Amino acid sequence: MDTGFITLMRKLAPDLTEEMTRRALILERISVLQPVGRRQLAARLNLPEREIRNTAVLLKDLGYLELDASGMTLSRKAEEVLDSAREFSKAMNGLTETENRLAELLPVDRVLIAPGDADEDAQVLSDVGRICAVRLRSILQNGNTLAVTGGSTVAAVARSIQSQTPLNVMVVPARGGIGRSVELQANTLAEEIAGRLGGHYRLIHLPDIMDAAAMQEMLKMPDVHEAMELLERADVILHGVGIAAETMRNRNVDRATQQELLQRGAEGESFGAYYDMAGNCLMESSSVGVDLARLKRTCRMIAAAAGSSKARAILSVLRHTPHALLVTDQGAAEKMLRILNEK
Repeated sequence: MDTGFITLMRKLAPDLTEEMTRRALILERISVLQPVGRRQLAARLNLPEREIRNTAVLLKDLGYLELDASGMTLSRKAEEVLDSAREFSKAMNGLTETENRLAELLPVDRVLIAPGDADEDAQVLSDVGRICAVRLRSILQNGNTLAVTGGSTVAAVARSIQSQTPLNVMVVPARGGIGRSVELQANTLAEEIAGRLGGHYRLIHLPDIMDAAAMQEMLKMPDVHEAMELLERADVILHGVGIAAETMRNRNVDRATQQELLQRGAEGESFGAYYDMAGNCLMESSSVGVDLARLKRTCRMIAAAAGSSKARAILSVLRHTPHALLVTDQGAAEKMLRILNEK
């Protein structure tokens, strides 16, 4: 959205601008939470319930809302303005400017930001998942191979994927791993995403961590060999980002290794590898999975991560590998900008 037009609106009609911003925000939030009651929405937006009620009545009169006992839902007519309302709300909250600024400062083609901070509001993670799912669906084409990691953010993306027409894609896990919650494993999410897209999938049934000798033997297995060949031909890779210290604890990395990596400045984790703030890889993955160095040049990397606590981790991972897209939330984005502006 044109920032010059936004500035002009604020100068010439600040009262109308405020009202439009509130209507756009309420419309956008209802689209995510529907059906939702006025009291619940007021609490989520930190607005007086009276303002929610008055705006809801106006939007209903305009034909954009439907009200019943279950709460407020969007009408079909609202779909005509929903995308524009989202963009307007983002621009008025400064998120569009933040997206552009981060894209300038980092090796990433585009940044998309969900309002809020997932560390403070669990719903924000779902919003990040929804935004990423829409963008992912627009990027994928028939015949593509998509590789995905595990984790809560990728799981949120999987839950939000919608495809009205089947898409002939192959979805594969970006790494092996059976040592964590089943619902967050790369295998599980690859299967779910393939089902939602109407595509196909292959699985890698291997432990998350193994020694080099065992890995070489596993690579001889036909199913594993096929999956690895698909990984090397991946057109799109969707992955999450972990905080190094937390990931090491969750994966039972021995204490001596943890201390060494943290002393060397480990901040972020992705694909089982650990990175410092300069983007240097401090320890590579010890599991079967995607080898970033062997990916084809046209492969598009998509990172999805939320929460201000992950700001340093996200920066460390993005500085190591250029990305086509980063989907994050306001808390992480604003903290990343503060860190980048300190230098």
